[in-house]
Amino acid sequence: MANVKFKLVCVQGRPGSGKGTACKRIADEFGYDHLSAGELLRQERAKADSPYRELIDKLYSENSMVPSDVMCILLERAVEKSKSNKFLFDSFPINKENLETWNKRELSKKMKPSFVLFLDCPQEECEKRILDRGAGGSGRDDDVPEKLGRRFTRYEEETVPVIQHFHGLGLLKEVDANQSADEVYEKVRSYFQTG
Repeated sequence: MANVKFKLVCVQGRPGSGKGTACKRIADEFGYDHLSAGELLRQERAKADSPYRELIDKLYSENSMVPSDVMCILLERAVEKSKSNKFLFDSFPINKENLETWNKRELSKKMKPSFVLFLDCPQEECEKRILDRGAGGSGRDDDVPEKLGRRFTRYEEETVPVIQHFHGLGLLKEVDANQSADEVYEKVRSYFQTG
């Protein structure tokens, strides 16, 4: 891995804005490895021998954030296991602490985002999508009405400043995600076709 050149795109947006859907299609068409912060945590919780399982369970039950160090370790492990050198970080960094912790890690020196894809979708539409997803049996224990408020508050308080940070660096590429998945993806793919 010492001389590997990585390509990284971070994908941001409200919960329910379509990040996972867009990432799956980008991965299929452009060969990126889709690393979802939430999915990595769910996989870790499912491992009986994980040293982080109890901590993640406890924090999930409290609707609290997993420490940035743990999230970075899970991402690094996934990168090391991957056969790709192109990555989508879906919902990471989710707050300034994530960003600062990642920037102190060795791997971050080789993985600077080419750009940050921001899927902008109104909260009301995102709520509807999440509740539909939960009713459809998503298997995600945060796709329930009682956890929505906290998720959106956290997004506004913690993730919006990260998005503004990337905007200030000139890295943000914005897409109106309040459209059909196909319409959203047409715009998304144009960013990947041009680099």
